[in-house]
Amino acid sequence: MGDDDGPPWAYFRRLDDGRYLPGRFASGVWGARTVSGRILGGLIGHVLEQEQAEPGYRLARLTVDMFRVIPSAPLAVTTSLVRAGGRIRVADVHVSHDGVPVTRATAVFLRPSSNPPGEIWHADRDEWPAPELGSPDPRLQAGSRADVRPMAPGVTLTGALGPTASVQRGGVWVRELREVVEGTELTPLVRAVLVADMTSPTTHRGTAGIQYINTDFTLTLVREPVGEFFGVLAEDQHAVDGVSFGQATIHDAAGLLGTCATTTLANPGKANPARLPDRTRPR
Repeated sequence: MGDDDGPPWAYFRRLDDGRYLPGRFASGVWGARTVSGRILGGLIGHVLEQEQAEPGYRLARLTVDMFRVIPSAPLAVTTSLVRAGGRIRVADVHVSHDGVPVTRATAVFLRPSSNPPGEIWHADRDEWPAPELGSPDPRLQAGSRADVRPMAPGVTLTGALGPTASVQRGGVWVRELREVVEGTELTPLVRAVLVADMTSPTTHRGTAGIQYINTDFTLTLVREPVGEFFGVLAEDQHAVDGVSFGQATIHDAAGLLGTCATTTLANPGKANPARLPDRTRPR
């Protein structure tokens, strides 16, 4: 099975045996015939929401470890409940291809209550209003995966991988346009997970383009996600000896939603925009 056997519009098709077949729009930029870590994260979020979410609990943390190349081939995604307590629920996710593990994840669901009394320090926060829903950005190409817009006023987006004209803070609003699983409507939670992996390029894109590849991401959420546009805004990045971290805040139509952190490795010259889906081909 190849990309052309997969769904023509969605990222994945669920096969009769329960595995998920990637389509060509799920492709990654780091290797030929691979699946984007961002898209795989969306699949993990979808499966967790289907199999492990329970009324009265919210997804508060999701850690995804991507320790092998994710092949563009049928993927098995299994979940298991680790702990079901009165206020905390923990689940594991394992993704494999032909019996070989390629990714694992841990999800923590918490039962909300109310904030206790007292004041606690927090950083100064600016307001970042989400774009209005309506007609897509006129620059949006017909075959795109998402409607992506800059968060900061006056910033022009110049492609997904290219160098920036100067050192600048990264930040984008993303409205996903495609279903993660064919025939299944996107939920706000899955949209939030889809944007989480963009922490790596948002915090690591610079005057030489994107030269770091992330090995993981950890998304934290303090409330239920809302809306269709989700923002990822760079907060910090630091690298020593080719190992780097990136930190970002995650936003939606209601304001600050959570954070995302990622660990990366230097991978100079390997990101290839030619591996992005061909927008000129029929959908």
